This record gives sequence, C-alpha cells and structure tokens, in this order.
Amino acid sequence: MILDPVELLDILGNENRRRILQLLSFHPFYFNEMAKRLDVGPKAVIDHLVMLERAGLVECYQDQGRRKYFRIARKTVLEVAVSPHSYGVRAYLSEDSPRVEDEGLDQDMVILKEELACLEQKRLELRGLLDQIESREMEIKKIACRTAKSYTQNQLEEEILTALLAGDSDSVRLANRLEVPEIVVRDRLKRLEECGAVHLEGQEWSIRPMIWSKNR
Repeated sequence: MILDPVELLDILGNENRRRILQLLSFHPFYFNEMAKRLDVGPKAVIDHLVMLERAGLVECYQDQGRRKYFRIARKTVLEVAVSPHSYGVRAYLSEDSPRVEDEGLDQDMVILKEELACLEQKRLELRGLLDQIESREMEIKKIACRTAKSYTQNQLEEEILTALLAGDSDSVRLANRLEVPEIVVRDRLKRLEECGAVHLEGQEWSIRPMIWSKNR
C-alpha cells in the first residue's frame, strides 16, 4: 500500500482524529463509546473514522453481537525530518523497508550511500526491537487487564489500573491520558482505594503490588 505522507499529515492535523487514535491505542471501541469518551457528536466521530479508515489507519470488524468495532489497522510510521538545509516527510508500514538504488555513482557517493544504508539497517534493527517491546507491552497489558477484573467494576477502572501499571500518576495526568473528566477519575480511584487495589501517597496514585503478585 502506497501511503501519501502529506495526506497523513493533514489527517493527523485534526485534534479529534488524533484523540480517536490515542483512544484506539488502548483497545477497540465502537463509535458510540468513542463519542461519549471524547465528548464529540456521533456524526462527527463517524466522519473522522471514515477518513481514518480510508487512509488505512483504522479498520472495523463486528463482534458476535454484530456490533461494529474499530481498531488501529497496523503499525504505520510517519517521519518528518527538518534541518537547516532540508525538509522531508515519508510514511510507510512497519514491514516496509526503504530501498536505495545504486547506479553510476562516483566513489565518494558510493561511500556515502553505503554509510546511509548501514544507518538505515541500524534503524530497521531498532524498529524491530521496538516491535518486540510493543508486543511484550501488549502481553503485559492483557495479563494486567485479566488481573484487574477481580478488583474493578467497569472498563474505566480496568484502564486506570492498567495505566498505573506503567507508573505512579496523579488524577490530572490520568484524566488527560484516558480522555475522561478528572472528577470521574478521582471517584473511581477512591473506590479502587477502598477495595485495596491502589493507594495514594502525596499526590501520586500507585498500585498495591500484592494485587499483581497474586495472579502472576
């Protein structure tokens, strides 16, 4: 699939479309859920999803109840390079490998080309490592979600516990990350504290280690 980097930049220039992608990075949603979480009208959410789907960034599927869910389609890399002497934008899928043609270059250019190819190879190796890290992160999040279910009453509480697994946080940062009003997050944190899942130290909320150790 050929990706138009300029088109992707235009698409991602919209804040609500970026918020939709951020939300879908947690797990799939159906559009009514997204509309409520983002406080955006259902019609606007559908329009944004159509545009993101056309660009190949999201895809939809139906569950057994025939409800249509949306999820991120695949890993897409969008790179913008700005320097005093150049500007460049490119987009590609994670499995794509940028290629360099070798035709009639003088010796100096060949050396430079080989060095660039070496750097590109290192970049690809780094991306491979990042893919492994992301894959392991997803596994950990799945384990965390299963563990969290025994302490939580709803999906938002599961997301709060999963977010805290990545590090302690105050209610403001959690609310911003989860795209939920802070008062709602504070209310959920208080309930989770009462059931022994989290505790507050100063302004920072953290997970009680025992809730994970029981289920490892």
